[in-house]
Amino acid sequence: MPQAQFLELINFLNHYFSSEKNKEKIELFIDKAVNENPWFTDSFLRTAMNAIHKQFFSTLAWQEFFVTHPEKAKSKSQIGLILAGNLPAVGLHDLLIVLASGQIANIKLSSQDKSLMHLYVLAMKEFDPLIPIHFIDRLQGMDAVIATGSDFSGGYFSHYFSTIPHIIRKNRSSLAVLHGSESVNEFQGLAKDIFTYYGLGCRNVSTLAIPKEYDLIPLFDVLSKEDWVLNHSKYANNLQYYRTLYLLNQIPHFDLGNIIVTENEELVSPVGVLYIHRYENESSLQKWISEREEKIQCKVGINVDFGQSQQPALDDFADGINTYDFLVNLV
Repeated sequence: MPQAQFLELINFLNHYFSSEKNKEKIELFIDKAVNENPWFTDSFLRTAMNAIHKQFFSTLAWQEFFVTHPEKAKSKSQIGLILAGNLPAVGLHDLLIVLASGQIANIKLSSQDKSLMHLYVLAMKEFDPLIPIHFIDRLQGMDAVIATGSDFSGGYFSHYFSTIPHIIRKNRSSLAVLHGSESVNEFQGLAKDIFTYYGLGCRNVSTLAIPKEYDLIPLFDVLSKEDWVLNHSKYANNLQYYRTLYLLNQIPHFDLGNIIVTENEELVSPVGVLYIHRYENESSLQKWISEREEKIQCKVGINVDFGQSQQPALDDFADGINTYDFLVNLV
């Protein structure tokens, strides 16, 4: 897709999802998405769509992106996209990057996130019926693949696509680094980083790194107010499971009523659980982070502001791998 046409597409999408005349159609797909995935509540679908509109449907943002990424694919390649389904339309960034690079997108949707992705592709096809996007069931005859999944499926993907260029994404999560000088506003932002989408995304904070003598009470006062999560039965059931598990196994923890907080050296915590790592000094903190780098998506308090983990920019590539460079340099 030529760059000028791609920018026209972005402008079209911006107006499409702002127009009153498309509201009824959009609402229909939102309803379908809510019924498709029990984790996709109406409010979080709209949160995701607002973030997409703000970050991805700005022609200015894409113009700036093309200034720093001026290359274009030398020949058209068939790109297979295996999309995740943990968050609403989580695969849209990959799709837009494929189109921006000039390649052809072949999408294998997650069963958990079909409706919203269909809505966005439907809108793109209204702009251009011949737009190079295809929904497929099997990735055969691909020139390259970008696949997102779990650690288990990632191993399978790596083996299956070993003979062609590929990017394979596995489980990741995010952490927040606290030093003791945080404000209430920053704690409120951190609460968003933890609880948005019920903690299901790789950009959700699942671990806090805090100094040895850090006073957690001010933070707990803020986090405990986010009791709206208890209205979701799956979240509440998961919380109750870990509450019982920790009590039975006598694992030390704090029960805030809406989340369990416990010290753990792992990075990826279960839904309803927040891990804590206590560090002695900056040197030990950096060592601890570097040992887990391949599992970290965002570092709130370091390179991401509090409350902004779910607002990725166009060049905030998943796993730190520049998918645009990957696509334009295929041979």
